[in-house]
Amino acid sequence: MEFIRPDDYLPRKSHIADLKKYGIGLIGCGNIANTAHLPAYRKYGLHIAACCDVSEEAARATAQKFDIPRWTTNVNELLEMEDVAVIDLALHPEPRLDVLRQIGRAPRPVLCQKPLALDMEHAKRLKEETDRLGIVLGVNQQARWAPAHKALKTVIEQDLIGEIYSIHHHMRSYQDQAGWWWTKMNNFNIVDHGVHYVDLCRYFNPYPAEEWSRVHCTTAQLKQQNAIDPLIYSANVEFGPKGGRNPLMATLHFNNIAKANRSHSNTWWVDGTEGSLWCTQDTLYMALNKHKNVVHEIKLKGTWFPDAFAGSMLAFITALEQGQRPPVTTEDNLQTIAMTSAMVISSQEGCVVERTDVLKGSGSV
Repeated sequence: MEFIRPDDYLPRKSHIADLKKYGIGLIGCGNIANTAHLPAYRKYGLHIAACCDVSEEAARATAQKFDIPRWTTNVNELLEMEDVAVIDLALHPEPRLDVLRQIGRAPRPVLCQKPLALDMEHAKRLKEETDRLGIVLGVNQQARWAPAHKALKTVIEQDLIGEIYSIHHHMRSYQDQAGWWWTKMNNFNIVDHGVHYVDLCRYFNPYPAEEWSRVHCTTAQLKQQNAIDPLIYSANVEFGPKGGRNPLMATLHFNNIAKANRSHSNTWWVDGTEGSLWCTQDTLYMALNKHKNVVHEIKLKGTWFPDAFAGSMLAFITALEQGQRPPVTTEDNLQTIAMTSAMVISSQEGCVVERTDVLKGSGSV
């Protein structure tokens, strides 16, 4: 029995009549651009028209490495290039507002690296400013296009496991290497790396009318760790009204300071009234009530790095081609950032935090 094929979850460009007309202008030639964005675009035949970085060395080296025809250290110069039709904004959050204002002088659709911002106030300012400037802004929550996650979402939408009532994620990794930028970022484990899994929790929710409603999060910090804040969190997420009688709940556990790399894993479980789904990063499993004593095992093709980055950009360009809104809008991403913000508050204050309170506190609706 075939539930899913690679064509269902790997990046697709068949909906785009002419990829050449969507020349990508990359702003930010750092590590993530060189190890993920650009290898993905080259693999899937996207047209990289130019790259830009404040560092002349970084811009030149990136252009040479990926055979990009033009490079610059000036955003305005990049925007003067006629074949730059789409902007890939691969910058850390702090300088984004200034760069978006520059783009606003010659507006192009922008796919912004995840998350839109690290807190609600900054995210709201970016949304309001791009709305004012008339910039089509999408957010590159590229984990949604990682083959395992896209495959899981695709099977969820087939309605094979009945009414879904539980989503659970368990992640074990290690990012406490001394000297890296993330060890110096406040709440990094939740608001930056962890935002992938928070966003996926929302993405896997099959009931879009039921947004997350409250969260309780706990964290732990080792006595001798390099990171300035905890690298482990556990969150209980409720959807719907109070009282523990909701149709859906989620639990997220992320241990990002597990030194034994043989113990590392990234697994999702989704339970429904007619069966269960679970996936690692290379295999999707399904157990159905009607298929007693059988576990369907589907080996997946592709990898998060780099395929997910191509998937996100191709989905963004497809939306532009079809006159639709970006796959991950700023409004959508605000709901994810609201959850990470609530998790930080909850972990620091030891309380349950309501989504509506976080949104009201930022002036969002």
